[in-house]
Amino acid sequence: MRLPIMHSKTASILLVILFMIPTAVLSQTRVNILDADRGEGSVINGQQVQKLLGNVKISTDRMMLDADSVYQFTEENLFHAFNIQIETESEMIWADTLYYNTQTDYSELRGRVIVQSESNTVFSDAMDAALALDLIIFSDPVRFEDERGTLLAESGLYYQDIDSAAFRGNVQLADSTQYLEADSLFMNRQIDLYELFGRVYADDYEDQVTFSGNYLYADSTGYRLLTGDDAWLMELNENESDTTHLLAKTIELVETDTTSTMDAFENVRIWSTKFTAIADTALYRDHEEKFELRSNPKLWQKNMQLTGPVIEAYLENDDIRFLSSYPRPIAVQEDTITGRLHQMAGDTLHAYFADGAVERIVVFNESEIIFHQRDEEDQPDGLLEMIAAGSSTMFFVDGEFDLFKAERNIDGSYLPESPQIVNRRLDNFSWNPEQKPQKPVIQNPRLPAIPEERPFELPPRYVRYLENIQN
Repeated sequence: MRLPIMHSKTASILLVILFMIPTAVLSQTRVNILDADRGEGSVINGQQVQKLLGNVKISTDRMMLDADSVYQFTEENLFHAFNIQIETESEMIWADTLYYNTQTDYSELRGRVIVQSESNTVFSDAMDAALALDLIIFSDPVRFEDERGTLLAESGLYYQDIDSAAFRGNVQLADSTQYLEADSLFMNRQIDLYELFGRVYADDYEDQVTFSGNYLYADSTGYRLLTGDDAWLMELNENESDTTHLLAKTIELVETDTTSTMDAFENVRIWSTKFTAIADTALYRDHEEKFELRSNPKLWQKNMQLTGPVIEAYLENDDIRFLSSYPRPIAVQEDTITGRLHQMAGDTLHAYFADGAVERIVVFNESEIIFHQRDEEDQPDGLLEMIAAGSSTMFFVDGEFDLFKAERNIDGSYLPESPQIVNRRLDNFSWNPEQKPQKPVIQNPRLPAIPEERPFELPPRYVRYLENIQN
C-alpha cells in the first residue's frame, strides 16, 4: 500500500488562479485621447454626456484602451465604454462593456470578459474591480486557463493585497495529472494554503488515488487533512489489479522528502482485495510499509479474524507479510469444509504469510489453542484443546490450519465428536464476520467534465488579437 496523498501537484493545479486586477482601467491619471472618428455632446436621462464614437483610442501612463465608443457622464464621474480592449504592462482585457467610476475607482466589466496575463487567461460574463480595496469580484461563472489546466466556478473573490481567493459553486480544477471538485475553495498563495469545502472529490491519475469527503485542507508543509461523515480514499496498485479503500471521519496525511504518513481516526474501515479491517485509529508509514490499528481493531484475512488491542501489519506488494498483536489477542479461523472455528490466543501473537496466505502463527506466554479435527472423509472428528506456559505454533497448508506444536508446561485434552464441542470457545473468543467491511461503492464526480470550449462566443477584438499573434 503506497501512501495515497495529494502531493505538490495539487498546489500547482490551484495556481491556475493567477490573474491581475486591471488597476489601470481609466484611472485618475492623465487621460490622452489618441483617436476617435468623432466626438459629440448629448443629454441622456437629463445628464450631460460627452461621447467619443468610432475607433476610440485612449491612453494613460498605465494602459491603452481601444473601444467602439466611450461615454463620459461628467456629473456622475462615470465612464461607459463599449466593445473594449485594454492593454497594460502585465495583461490584456476584453469586454463588451466597461463601467468605471472615477471617484470610487470601481470598475464593472460586463459581457464576454477576458483577462489574459502572461501565465493564464480568465473568462467570465461579469467582473468587478474595487481598486481601492484591492478586490476583484466574479458574480457570474468564471473560467481560468493556463498551460497546466483549467478552473471553473460559479462565482469568486480575489484579494490582491493578501494574495487570497475564494470561489463558490461547483468549483472544478483539472489538468493532465488530476481532477478536483468541491462546493467552494479558499486559497492564500502567500502562505501556500488551500481549503476545499463541501462535496470534495479528487482523482489523482499519476498515483492512481481517488478520494472524497466534506473538507480538504492542504498547506506548504506537506500536511493534508480530509474529513467527512465517510471520508474516503481509494488506491489502485501499479498494474490496477488490486484496490485498497480507506474510510474514516478524519484522515491526516503528511509528506516530506523522506517519509510519508497517513493517520485515520473514528470509525476506520479498510477494504482491499487482500484483507479488511476496522478500528478507531489506523496509522500508516509508507517508508516501512507498516500500518498499525488501535482501539478495538479487528482484521480479516481470507477466513481468519484477528482481534487484539493493538495490531501491527507489515506489507509487501500490498499483501500482508507479517502481523503482530498484543496484549492477549486471539486469532480465529473458520474451517472451509466443516465451518468449525479454530482458535489461538496468548499474550502476544505473530503471524507469518507467504504469497497472501498464512503459513504459521506463533503465540507467546500462556498460549491456548482449540483445534477441530477432520477424519479421512473430511468430516468433523472431535477437537484438541491445549494450554501451554510457553509459546505455541500453528502451522498452515495453503492457508488452512494443519497442525500445532507447543513448548513448556503443556496441558491438553482430546474431546470426541459431539454436539457440545461445536461451540467450544476460549475466554477471549471473538468472531464477528458481520462487522467485516464490504467493498465500498466507488465514488464518481457529480459534475460533468470540464468542457474544452470557452463559455461564450469570443469577442471580435479578441479573435483579431489571436489571429495577429498567429500571423
